[in-house]
This record gives sequence, C-alpha cells and structure tokens, in this order.
Amino acid sequence: MAAFAGFSEAAPGAIFAHNAPSARVKNPGCRWITLVDGVAGFWDGYTDRYDISLLNLPRAFERFSAVELAPFRIIEADACECHLPAGTFDIAFSNALIEHVGNARRQKLLADFIRSSSNGFWVQTPSPFFPIEAHCDMPFWWFTSLDRRRRIISKWNRESRKFLAKQMASTRPIWPGQLRRLFPDSEILREHFVGLPKSQIAYRKLPI
Repeated sequence: MAAFAGFSEAAPGAIFAHNAPSARVKNPGCRWITLVDGVAGFWDGYTDRYDISLLNLPRAFERFSAVELAPFRIIEADACECHLPAGTFDIAFSNALIEHVGNARRQKLLADFIRSSSNGFWVQTPSPFFPIEAHCDMPFWWFTSLDRRRRIISKWNRESRKFLAKQMASTRPIWPGQLRRLFPDSEILREHFVGLPKSQIAYRKLPI
C-alpha cells in the first residue's frame, strides 16, 4: 500500500465513536462484515468481542494461514454479485475497495450490496483531490491527461512493474458527487492530512 493511501488505522475506533448512541455497536456478538484485501493485525483487540465476517474473492484467502483466519467467518464471493438477506450484518466496513471493482455499474452493485446487507456501514475510499495518488504515489495523477497516464502505465509494464501497471489501469476513482449518489442514505465524512482531503467516507449510523 502506498505511503499516502486512504487508510485509517483508527477506523474501528472511529466507527465506535460515531455510533456512540447505539448500544448495539459495543455489544458482544455485533455482526460485522469486512470487505477487504488484507487481514493480519487490523482487527486485533476486536475479534474476541465481535462476530466478524471477511468477504473476498474466491482463493483470495489462500495466502493467509489457518491461524490468521481462525477468528473470522470467511465468505468467498464477488461482493458485486453477492446476494444476502437485508440486514444480515449490523455493520459493513470497506476501505479502499470500491475504486478497484471495475466500471460504474460494478461500483453501483457493490454499493447496493453494502446498503442492503448491513444496517450501518463505513465505506472509505481515497480522495482523488489529494495531491499524491494513494496507490502509485504519483503527484496529481487524476488531473493528468488520460494519454499521459497511459504512457506512464506502459512504461511501468516495460519496467516489469506489472502489478502497479495493472492496478492503475483498472482503478476508477470515486469523486465526491459520485460517492453521494452511490450512498444517498449516508453522511459523507472526510479525512484530512495537513489540511488536504486524504480520504472520504460514506457512513450510515446504526439505529439506536
């Protein structure tokens, strides 16, 4: 993950703080679903208190040991094509995922899944306005012409930086208006770094 990626290490604590009026978020057995690309360490201190499910693509969990996965319920599925009963979870948590799932149609499918399957949610994504791009550390990447971005990606491919090239060729940033349209029933929060918008969050509080 790049140095300035839109990732908040305090995200679980922030969710608790924003949901303070709702006792459900602090009750043992509170049902969380996390749509993530990583596991280790992030939920330390929480797995003994909450029922946490991890959702990722089939075979994505193979790089983790049985010990690392033991505290979680594992769901192997494409979240954009996943269908679960409404309100299956109390809270859905997603960070730096929605910009990677594909085109606008798939981004909408993911948003609809999150809104339907969970009573509350915290969906965080890097701000395209931050001067250093969250994944490749390039300055003003999303304000660079498409033609120049394509040339840079081709250069990365020639330099055998194929993972980065593939990632940046497929990343679709979420602009503030789009985030509001995807999650119309949410509050939009912003995380800043030295006064600049670093990430943005679509947040729906659990019912009291």
